[in-house]
Parts: sequence; structure tokens; C-alpha cells
Amino acid sequence: MTTSTFSLKSRSLKFKWTFGASAAIFLTFFLFSFAIYQGIGQMLLNEEEQKANSLLVATASSEVLKSGNIDNDDLNKKVMDDTKAISQRIQDQVVAIYDKDGERINNYYYPQYSETGSKDYSKYFVPDNDEMLTSKPTVDGQKMIITQSPIVSSADNSTIVGYVQVINPLTSYNKMMDKLLVIMFILGAVALFISGMLGYLLAQNFLNPLTKLARSMNDIRRNGFQKKRIEPITQTKDEIGELTIVFNDMMTRIENSFEQQKQFVEDASHELRTPVQIMEGHLKLLDRWGKDDPEVLDESLKASLTELERMKKLVQEMLDLSRAEQVSQTKELQIVNVNDTVEQVRRNFEVMYEDFSFTLSEEAENLHAMIQHNHLEQLLIIIMDNAVKYSDGAKQVDMRLYQAEDKIRISIRDYGVGISKEEVEKVFNRFYRVDKARSREKGGNGLGLAIAKQLVEGYLGTIEAESNPEKEPGTMITITLPLIEKVVEKA
Repeated sequence: MTTSTFSLKSRSLKFKWTFGASAAIFLTFFLFSFAIYQGIGQMLLNEEEQKANSLLVATASSEVLKSGNIDNDDLNKKVMDDTKAISQRIQDQVVAIYDKDGERINNYYYPQYSETGSKDYSKYFVPDNDEMLTSKPTVDGQKMIITQSPIVSSADNSTIVGYVQVINPLTSYNKMMDKLLVIMFILGAVALFISGMLGYLLAQNFLNPLTKLARSMNDIRRNGFQKKRIEPITQTKDEIGELTIVFNDMMTRIENSFEQQKQFVEDASHELRTPVQIMEGHLKLLDRWGKDDPEVLDESLKASLTELERMKKLVQEMLDLSRAEQVSQTKELQIVNVNDTVEQVRRNFEVMYEDFSFTLSEEAENLHAMIQHNHLEQLLIIIMDNAVKYSDGAKQVDMRLYQAEDKIRISIRDYGVGISKEEVEKVFNRFYRVDKARSREKGGNGLGLAIAKQLVEGYLGTIEAESNPEKEPGTMITITLPLIEKVVEKA
């Protein structure tokens, strides 16, 4: 049987938080109490030292003692009893009289303090000293204040006739400090309990969203995505609330990504299934009749090559789409002159489609963007190619290049059949085709605009489609890219 040892690493975050908060609160209370304890102690000690010094001065100033009658014990007692300045100050203190040779004559004290007064404090006496001295020794475990002063003859004010020693046992001080220490221990225990409760409640309150977050993640791990989200407990914008929002947003993105991936696989499988089935059918036809029938052989071979070419194009577009999704990670960025690239693409399409009219309106010059030249070219070609394919007899495509604040906008408009409001937001989805039959006839796979969207967003831009066939024909695609101010170097 193994025994478990206490370790903070093996405890829950709630326990660590409770322990840390309790320790911090208790440590603060302890330091504050210790400072108060030391301050009150020093203040009381100074007061007791003043009492001892006052009694010492009053005794050393007695005219009877200064007259030289210091060896008369009875006379000394009479001085202690009859001198108000001494009798009112002595209280629990002890007054010891020494002759000029340092021999103790007697101790004088009130009878109720005989336990302290009957002791001999000669070892704390310093002989042959003409100044006032103060010491704070510990006698029998109790801290005391012992002061001494010479008694100067009143005849010449210079001859030392004896010494007076005052012993303050600090009775009041010790009692007060003991009571204060007990009170501090009691208050410390209460403070520790309260700080522990507060720390636990705070930890429970703060960690409740994290507990829900952990439970949600465990549920997702066990059951998969079920659109579960964490409801923010409060509307406060603290770190935990922000973490909850980030988690919900992350789960939405991951769920959307999985759904898109699933849809992508389904669409890709569907798109690849058709040409494979067609090729399979023609190969079977060849196997049965094509060996002996040249017409069947020729027809099947042409159809198979057509479908193979379509499959090749589809695979290439899927590869382009995968690369477009990683465009933000590329390190081959460059500053491109957008005006030159747009004009170059327009001229190329004029050469390819001589029966079309391609117009370009440049409302700003020397516009530059941070994008690879071939990617910008690919973007424009995808949109221009769609504009030509779906022109529906209208041989007109208009291009517009302009600046809007710190953005570059490129608009390409055709005058074809247009797109309905219900479908205009879906044209950037993978494998989506407005008219699937016509798109297939024109060789489209529904990946072009999806590739364009991924490319634009990879360069922190946007792409939008506008179309309203009920009011005016055609569709306008607008690309927006961040404007880069290119610094011209002076020669």
C-alpha cells in the first residue's frame, strides 16, 4: 500500500487558487499585525523607559542623598516614602542605592513587589561611571529596563557621593504584550478561516466557466460536434469571459471546417464519379464491340479522353484550392503594381476573345498591393473567365480599378444572365454552380470562385458578388485588397 504525500502539483486548480488566495490574505494580515505589534511594543517600551528615567532623575536629585547621608538606610527609606516625586513614580519599580565605592546599600520598593525587589541587581551596575546609563537585559526570562546615575554632592556639584539604580520590571508592558499576542493569534486564526472561505468562494466563482469549458470539451471528445456552446455567465469583459467567447468562436470555426470538409469530400466524390462512370461505360463498350467496330472505337476513345481531360482539370483545381488555403503562410510576398497587372490580363483576354469588348476604367494610378503577381493574375483570370462563359450572348465585360480610402478595389462586370438573390451568396462555395447543366457544358467544376475567395482572404482582402437580374442584367464581382504605399527612392 502506497501513501500519498501532499503536493500542490497533484491538487486541482480550485485548491491551488484557494490555497494561494488564503496564503496571500493571511500573509498580508500577518505582516500588518506584526507591524502593529512591533509598533505598539516599541511605543510602550519607550514609555516605560521614560518612567524609569523620571524616577532615576527624581532620586538622584534628592537633597538628602546629595548631602552625603547616603549610608543611612533609615534615612534613605524616609526619603523614598516622604518625597512625593519619588513615591508617586516608583509604583512597581525598584530603586537600589550604592555608595561611592559601588557597594549596594539596599533596594527600596513597595512590599507587594517583593519578588522583584528582593533580588540583587548588582551585576548590572557599572562602577566608576559619571554618566546616566540605560540597559535592557533579560532577567529570569523577563525583559527589564535598568538605568543608573551618579549622585553628585550638593556642596560642590562635582563630587560623586553614591549611585542610584532604577530597575523597571516592565510588568505592565509584559502583560500588555502577552494579551496583544493572544489577541493576534485568535484574530489570525479567524482571518485564516475567513481568507480560506473567501479564497474558496472566489476560486469557485472564477473557475466555474473553466469547469464548464472542460466539461464541454470532454462531451465533444466523447460525442463529437453537437453544436454545444458555453453560455457566458456574465456580460463582463474579463479574461475568462473572453476565453469563453474565443472557445465558442473556435468551436464554430472547427465545426464549419468539418462540415465544409465533409461537403468537399462528398462533392469531390460526386464530381469524380461521373467521369469515371462514363469512362467505365465506354471501356465496357470497347470491350464488347469496339474491337471490331471502328466507329464505336473512335467514339469511345474520344469520350474517354474528354472525361479524362475534365478529371485532370478538376484535380488541378482541387490542388489550386488547397494551395490557396495556405497562401497566408507563404514567404514569397511581393509588392505588385495592380494597374499593370489588370491591364495585362485585359489585353490577354482581348487576344483570346476577339469578338468581345473589354473596357478598363482606371480611376487611380500606381496602386500597389502586397500579393504575388501570379496570384493576382490567377484571381483576375478566374473572374474574367466566368464573365466570358456566362455572358449569354452579351459580348461586353467592363473592368474598373479605383481606390477607396486605404483599399484597392477591382470590379469586373458582365452583362449575362445574372444570379438570383438566393444564390448570389453561394457562388463562392466549393463545387457550387448556379445552373449545373449549363456549367457542365461550359466545362466548369464550381471551384474557380472558391479558389479566388481563398486567395483574396489569404492576402487580407475580400471578394463580393452583386447581381439583380430583375432590375439589370449581368453580375459584378468586386475584389478588395489592402493598399500599400510604395516609397519611391530618390536618385
